[in-house]
Amino acid sequence: MHTVWLASTDTNGWPMTLNLAVTSTESLVFEPARQALRLFPAIGGAQIELSLTVRRTAERKDASPYQISAAMLVGQNPSRDRHLLTQLAVGHMVNPAQVATEFRLTGFISVEQLRVVEELRLGADSIWVVLQVNVVGTDGEPTTLVGGNGELSFALSAGEWLQGLERVDAATYIEILVPLSSSAEHANAARRLRNARALIQDDRVEEALAETRKALEFVRKAGGTLQIVQQARSKSPRDRDLPERWAFLVEDTFSLLSGAAHDDQGTTEHFMWTRADAVALVGSTAGLLGRLAAQANS
Repeated sequence: MHTVWLASTDTNGWPMTLNLAVTSTESLVFEPARQALRLFPAIGGAQIELSLTVRRTAERKDASPYQISAAMLVGQNPSRDRHLLTQLAVGHMVNPAQVATEFRLTGFISVEQLRVVEELRLGADSIWVVLQVNVVGTDGEPTTLVGGNGELSFALSAGEWLQGLERVDAATYIEILVPLSSSAEHANAARRLRNARALIQDDRVEEALAETRKALEFVRKAGGTLQIVQQARSKSPRDRDLPERWAFLVEDTFSLLSGAAHDDQGTTEHFMWTRADAVALVGSTAGLLGRLAAQANS
């Protein structure tokens, strides 16, 4: 088997095309397809499809097909800090022609891996994908094993990645599922949390917190938490019953979120909010909304 490969590069010197010598007289040329990524819902994560094109460098009437697989790595830079994400394979043999044809590599990514990729992206315009491509086939008379391996790198745009996330509705960073309800107000609160999640993905942290605060307003109203807190405030914290303690949690969360919605002189105007803050508060609010829906459906 051959392991000789060449790569054409972009302006940064990173390979965007893989020219892989599979025999002493033939090479296969790989490039990312125009629409490279697709994600599909799966239990515990998503099925990933990466589309590439491949062509032979020489015409052969008796050409044999190849089995193609790849290890998929991701990172902010294709030459360093690369992280193995998943193993990909083609579900059938591929028989390239001299004209480039498209094929798909398929694998699985867990919810945890989706969150890690989004963490690596951190609001950047793109994330780099590195495919360690492996090609295996047979050729010649007598038959011998041929093939090779090499690396193909390309930038996956943030838009394409986020579109894939929306397709599988993967709650990046927010694992809590909010139960559905027939209440229009509940549905509106859940919509605001989805908006908040999208704003976090765009690094618009304060806007995400403002949407989260609006979602929590429904929980306050439905649970009457402000009135409960006002009545229980004179009690020692250790003497408060369970509904009162839940009410204090709701009101304290609302108070914290209000710090992002108002620039009060001398206090909240100096608050600095991070992505981690937003993730924690959206997750907390999603849990409170889910608890309220579960109570309504019980």
